[in-house]
Amino acid sequence: MSKITKIIYLVESPFSQRDYKRFGVEVFLNNGFHVFIYDFTPFLRPQVDASRINEPSNYKGVIKFKRRRDAIAAINKQGRDCFIISIIAYNVKTFSIFKSISRHDVPYAVFAVPAIPRPNRQIHVTARKIISLTPRKFIKHMQFLFTRIPPGFLKINSATFFLASGKKTPNRPTIDHKTKTIWIHTLDYDIYLEDKNSEKKEEDIAVFLDEDYVFHSDYTSLGIPALTSAEEYFPFLCNFFDYIETKLDLEVVIAAHPRSHYEELPDYFQGRKVIRGKTAELVKKAKLVILQNSTSINFPVLYKKPMIFVTTDRIEKTMYGGYISKFASYFRKTPINISRNVSIDLEKEFYVYEEGYAKYKQDFIKMEGTEELLFWQVISNKIKELNI
Repeated sequence: MSKITKIIYLVESPFSQRDYKRFGVEVFLNNGFHVFIYDFTPFLRPQVDASRINEPSNYKGVIKFKRRRDAIAAINKQGRDCFIISIIAYNVKTFSIFKSISRHDVPYAVFAVPAIPRPNRQIHVTARKIISLTPRKFIKHMQFLFTRIPPGFLKINSATFFLASGKKTPNRPTIDHKTKTIWIHTLDYDIYLEDKNSEKKEEDIAVFLDEDYVFHSDYTSLGIPALTSAEEYFPFLCNFFDYIETKLDLEVVIAAHPRSHYEELPDYFQGRKVIRGKTAELVKKAKLVILQNSTSINFPVLYKKPMIFVTTDRIEKTMYGGYISKFASYFRKTPINISRNVSIDLEKEFYVYEEGYAKYKQDFIKMEGTEELLFWQVISNKIKELNI
């Protein structure tokens, strides 16, 4: 193998300053690698409005590809001195990209964090069902069938590395016996690792981990309706926050979703502080965390904060109702339906079920005994080992 000197990320979302940090670009640069970001959003997810991204990155290594053939031509120029980190999934739409990687025998890693608890569900595909499907659902089922074809049968090389967190990290199609699984941790653990020894005293606040259920940009890019409406969702939330503030004498603060734009919207949270980009810091200072199925649950788990899970009648009818229940079950909690009159058992909700927190960490955040290094430093070290 030639000496690896170049790292290329494949992404399908506009690259932000947050991504620059989360994906460890600085770490690789400091380790002597040249780093490039191949942004395939224009042809893989053309519905995405790049102008809506919060804090776009000004990193000069970002290359945006408007056409698939240009992206494949760029990969065709790469060799064994390059290592690809694929943030994009292997599927029907990306098959030609993985085919090009394999044709030129470029080593690559697939990414499987964050992992989250998923409700049990089975998909049964029959000819009658396929005939009756809408175009969007047809594509979804075709993707399901495509991923059942072994990639090797289609001459797709197996991944060099599989980047995994907890022991329930889901598998990926391009992983086989040739792939080396690198057990690290979820990216949120990096934030915890850098901050865990800092002094931050608890304050009289409860933090809500916002999921941007009403306005999330994925609704547009995936062509799906919003989970619920602003007119229904926010009054239920704020009534519950009023209850918490009155009952517990805590100020409810909103940890806004990273892709949210609440500053451009009416004051749906009724005067409460809405803070984006400081979720870990807010959780560490909080006495209580209110959430649904946010992947940021990693922070209250790591800081061992009491958690209240909330849902609504509308959300219960969607797949997210199952997700919220699955999350809550780890901690011996039952989601509170805030569509109805709320009365909570404070002693129960403030109970921290230590075994559940430990199990969640082991299953989804970080397995015991893995390295206490920044995520991308671990990967950088492993790539360097390929050069030996």
